[in-house]
Amino acid sequence: MDTTDNDNGRESVQTKTKIPVWLTTTAVVVLILLLAFTVNQTREKDIVEQFSRQQMVIARGTATGVGDFISSVEKSMILISKLSYVRGSLPEATSQSIRVIYDDLDGKVEFIALEDKDGVVTTGYPPSAIAGMLGKRFESRPYSPKIQETGEPYVGALQLPAEGEKGKGGHDKSQSVIVAVPKYDSENRFSGTVLATLSLFTIVDRYIMSKSETPCCAWIMDSEGTILAHPDPSFIGQSLVALERVKAGGRASLKETLMRGLEGYGEYPLPIEGGKTEKNIIAYAPIDLNPGHWFIAVATPHDEIVLLARKGFSNIMFGALGLIIAVIVASILIAASNTKRLRLKEELKRLREREEWQKRLLKEHKTTEGIIEGSPIPTFVLDREHRVILWNKACSELTGFGADGMIGTDHHPIPFYKSKRPTIADIIVDPNMDTLKKYYDTKELRKSATLKGAYEATDFFNDLGGKKRHLYFLAAPIYDERGEIIAAIETIQDVTQQREMDIRLEEYAETLQNELTENINLRREVEELYNYLQSIIDSLPDKIFDLSKDGIINYVSRDVKRDGGIISATFGGKHFSDFVDEENRQLVLDKWEYTKRGIFTPYEMTVTAKDNSRRNLLITPRPVKGTDRYIIVQRDITEFKTLEKKFYESQKLAAIGQLSAGIAHEVRNPLSSIKMSLQILEKRMRPEGNDLKRFKIARREVEHLETLVNDILIYAKPSDPTKKPSSIKKIINHALAMAEKSMSDKHIQVEAAFAKDMSPLDADPAMLEHAFLNIYHNAIDAMADNGKISISVRQETGRFRIEIRDDGCGISKEDMPYIFNPFFTKKSFGTGLGLAQIKKIIDLHHGTIEISSEEGKGTVVMITFPAQVKKAVPESAIQSQDSPMSL
Repeated sequence: MDTTDNDNGRESVQTKTKIPVWLTTTAVVVLILLLAFTVNQTREKDIVEQFSRQQMVIARGTATGVGDFISSVEKSMILISKLSYVRGSLPEATSQSIRVIYDDLDGKVEFIALEDKDGVVTTGYPPSAIAGMLGKRFESRPYSPKIQETGEPYVGALQLPAEGEKGKGGHDKSQSVIVAVPKYDSENRFSGTVLATLSLFTIVDRYIMSKSETPCCAWIMDSEGTILAHPDPSFIGQSLVALERVKAGGRASLKETLMRGLEGYGEYPLPIEGGKTEKNIIAYAPIDLNPGHWFIAVATPHDEIVLLARKGFSNIMFGALGLIIAVIVASILIAASNTKRLRLKEELKRLREREEWQKRLLKEHKTTEGIIEGSPIPTFVLDREHRVILWNKACSELTGFGADGMIGTDHHPIPFYKSKRPTIADIIVDPNMDTLKKYYDTKELRKSATLKGAYEATDFFNDLGGKKRHLYFLAAPIYDERGEIIAAIETIQDVTQQREMDIRLEEYAETLQNELTENINLRREVEELYNYLQSIIDSLPDKIFDLSKDGIINYVSRDVKRDGGIISATFGGKHFSDFVDEENRQLVLDKWEYTKRGIFTPYEMTVTAKDNSRRNLLITPRPVKGTDRYIIVQRDITEFKTLEKKFYESQKLAAIGQLSAGIAHEVRNPLSSIKMSLQILEKRMRPEGNDLKRFKIARREVEHLETLVNDILIYAKPSDPTKKPSSIKKIINHALAMAEKSMSDKHIQVEAAFAKDMSPLDADPAMLEHAFLNIYHNAIDAMADNGKISISVRQETGRFRIEIRDDGCGISKEDMPYIFNPFFTKKSFGTGLGLAQIKKIIDLHHGTIEISSEEGKGTVVMITFPAQVKKAVPESAIQSQDSPMSL
């Protein structure tokens, strides 16, 4: 280095030295100023916080002292009220006791007085305070009704007549605290009050003003927030809200804070003279009374508290200014004297650092070589020229190539691949992603998750050191102090056993998966088969019980299982006889004994169902093959029994019908002869009067018998219908025409509506006209005069639908099941075969008839016939009859 370079270096060092010195000086000056302001603000906050806590302790102690003092006065008043001569109203002894108590309280109370039951002051102490009250009553006596009602002591404010006497600070002493207790006579009846008064301002002066070293004021509030004591008499008796003319933004008001009944402190604005406000530190605490509580608050102006801190701030600023001057002078001297020393130190430091780095690198090199050489993991290191600079013993043992033949050469791929090709370490030294993917893309290549710039790969070698091996390669770069790659290290691990174990585990897992899949499929098939069989069993009308050899229920079909099991808790583990009623239990147990002996004979029994109906059950026992269990099949054969009974009844009715038809056939000819003879005799004899009347009666009865015989013959031996395409409209109208006279007699109105272009009906017109005629007669018989019959005919898909509605008396619910039974009638006349004939005629035409009726509201008959798929017969004349047709 020449002289010019040295001079430039010195100037550079001087310049570099001056700039930091002046920057440091400026920063120190700014920091000193900031520190001074910060210290002042922190000191003010600490003083305010410390003073607030001190005031809170004073307020708490005062509240405790006031509460204890009032409690001691209360106990003293209770003691006076319980003295026997007080209860007996002995004035002299009472005055003496009051004086002793007053002296014992050491003048803490203004006076002690006794009132009689009318509130008149009878005695008290001291005389100077009580003289003007004797024989009088206090104007305000809120305590009297409360202590008489509760029998408990009373503590509260009392407004005494002002005497102009002032306390400290000009306080008006007319606002006092009264402690009153009831007294009772010898018969335990209320006889008056023992009371003592305490000046609130005396309490404040004693407990607060004497303890505070700074100007402050104290207030006392009751539980409602009413001010009882305050330096400004104008606030006494007002709510605490009067002091809060400015609301604290975002905070609870002072009254809300005090009403919580907790102690604390805070900053609040309070009014001062001139309508302004001043920030005050207010400490507060509750005064516990029985019952309820009051509050005491001590307020100190914020400026009075921080005044001392502000006086000290000027001293701090003068000290800071002197310190700044000293720092500037020192900075100039240091900048001038240290420039040469700093340059020499820098040179010496560089030399020492270079020597230290050389020693450290040499040591780390030897340590690294020792670690790698002694490592059980095969490792080699390549330099920037791809020559081996380290080949450890483990690598020699793995490959069979020693370090002597490898170090200093680029033959490191030959032990693995028998020819030169790049290893991962080669590619890291000269990064080339295409080469990396070309040789290792199929070798499970991946970036290392822990080493920056490192790569991992796995390869299989069929013959490496005389063995088949799976090797895991991890190569990572080695950086110099500038962050440039100077070498690469590659480690090799023989993972053959791990890979073989993985293969075996994969094969085993595949086997387990196959077995699991087969088991799952088998389970699914079993569940499907179970569900299929369960569905079949549950769909059977029979109920199946699976019983053990002891009769315990194992399974019940159609059982509601809420927990997913095969049997519910209702039946599971219980004996089947528990579910058999008393009247059949012995029969069932006897049959069970037969079953266990191998006698499997079905049997019947009658039981009572839950709806109190009687049901017929068929019980069939059977063994379960290959087990000691039994199957009991329960079948409800009630309907079968009912059908069987009806079948027998129908057989009897058929026999009766055949007999009736035979009798009717034999009777019809004689009736015809009788009818003809009556007609001949009437013409020949020409009877009159009663004889003519008897002839008419005889002829009417013969006609009735003839009608009955004809109805029986039609019902018992109906002829086959002679079907032909017919107009349903004409059939209905012809039947209406035949019933015209009956309808006219009762002035029945008929409304008929027919669909247009209806297809013909394949039917016997005469039979259907007879059926419709019977329906009309039934409707006419059920209606009073001026009734109405509505007829509607429409053709739907494949069917004719005919509706006949009347407004007659209707059919009762009890009679509805029997209306189609032969010979069933509620009329005083008739055969009871009309509806039976109608149903038989409609059945012969493959139709249906339904009757719905409500007693007192009329009847609706709905008849349907199948419509023939034929070309429609034009009935252009058929139109809807919107207006009633009077017959």
